[in-house]
Amino acid sequence: MTLASETRAERDLRRLRTMYRALGDETRLRVISLLAEFGPMPVNELSARVSLSQPLISWHLRILRLSDLVETQRQGREVICRLRTAAFEELHELEARLIGGTSGIGMARRSSASEVADVG
Repeated sequence: MTLASETRAERDLRRLRTMYRALGDETRLRVISLLAEFGPMPVNELSARVSLSQPLISWHLRILRLSDLVETQRQGREVICRLRTAAFEELHELEARLIGGTSGIGMARRSSASEVADVG
């Protein structure tokens, strides 16, 4: 949810926080690594490769989808997961602005930090 009065710095802060929280879990990092190495794959195959039950892998995939790092597509009875490489390019750009001191995040309203939705 983006507020009309939200600045770019506030949007960047929210996006960075969402992505970092999604990436802050070892299982989700393994899923991303598998998708990066082997390409799109069905949920049941991801589940087997990370040795997790289907409901638990689906929970992790939901967090990755909500953060736009992974996309899914139903093909018949299977759900195929695909890494969104554009999201990682976006992360790189956000980090570059942050590290370069051009993000404006340091000047963002302090109250906006409490309004950011949690994804996991």
